[in-house]
Amino acid sequence: MISDINLVYQKGRSNMEKKLALFPMTRDMCAMARYPDLLQGYELSHLMIPGYMKMHDMDISTLDGGSCTGDMLSNYGLNILAECDILFIDYDDKMKNLDLYREVIADAKELGKEIILSRKLFQKLSVAQLSWPDEPPMTQNVSEDQLYEIMVPVITVLSQGPNTDKLAMELALRRHFTGLGYNVLQIGSGENGHFFGFKEIPDFLYEPRDAYEKILKFNEYVNKLAEQQQPELIIIGVPGATMKNSNKFLQGLGLLPLIIGSAIKSDLSILCMYYATCKKEYFKNFSQYGQYRLNGLISLFGISNVTMTSDDSSGMRKVNYTDLDSNFVLKSIKDEMNFDEYNLFNVLDNESVKSACEAAQNILTGHVRYMR
Repeated sequence: MISDINLVYQKGRSNMEKKLALFPMTRDMCAMARYPDLLQGYELSHLMIPGYMKMHDMDISTLDGGSCTGDMLSNYGLNILAECDILFIDYDDKMKNLDLYREVIADAKELGKEIILSRKLFQKLSVAQLSWPDEPPMTQNVSEDQLYEIMVPVITVLSQGPNTDKLAMELALRRHFTGLGYNVLQIGSGENGHFFGFKEIPDFLYEPRDAYEKILKFNEYVNKLAEQQQPELIIIGVPGATMKNSNKFLQGLGLLPLIIGSAIKSDLSILCMYYATCKKEYFKNFSQYGQYRLNGLISLFGISNVTMTSDDSSGMRKVNYTDLDSNFVLKSIKDEMNFDEYNLFNVLDNESVKSACEAAQNILTGHVRYMR
């Protein structure tokens, strides 16, 4: 097994300047390469893919369908790995053979590299299991339990599911608001947010505990961070999908978004969603779902460069993703979904996402009493 590797997963990582390599490149990884100026203590070294993908020296836009960046993919190799200080490894549903990840981890260990695994890969490899905290489950006390009011405007970034460019949205918001001089407290939806100075979603949200306790603890967690950092804006990337896809594709039943929404009221919610040509009623229903179930009205909709379909007709549960490009998605938004009431945009188009961030700023400054 690989329990003795130089694995960094828990808190307390060093924030010294390090050369960071990514493997294998996924949609979220592309978002990291699109915002390298936001990295804190790290410099992107190589964006690696397995050689069999035949994408060496191609722009990362080949993977996510966004605008070209000039950042090229590289075939994985020991010579490239030797040039980095730290390796972040994500899990790709298109690369299900866990032995491939183990080989890369073994190579990095042999070269003495620091390794960080995404939570999904961490659990796939069964390196360790999340365990109950030392203290016993809390007992509800109706007369004393409370939720703290967070006296800072809050943006939540939600998603319909994986491959909807949620990290890209989180980073776009960070660049926009920090660029305006705001002191931003940001809690990221994934482990890769660590490289950009995000706080992480606490482990207790993934523990087998009662939702009531998780709501109170997350509310307390954010309140303490707000007291310590005195931010002018809080951005929370919410892990998991907002709801099930069907009775056979549960996607966590939307429980994590429900828990986080119950803990922290959002002043503005943004939904990252799959591409589909939809009627106005569809966005109205989602907006209301956010308001009445997730404690935050959904005002902006990021249409990703991916369509998703599910199929269990053969008796096997299968989800199919089809890649598109930003030009196609933007044309469809303009020609078929140009609704005045709802702000639709594409997060991987520079001008489109810039307009969305400006819209978010206008909503907050116009309607939120705490925004300065």
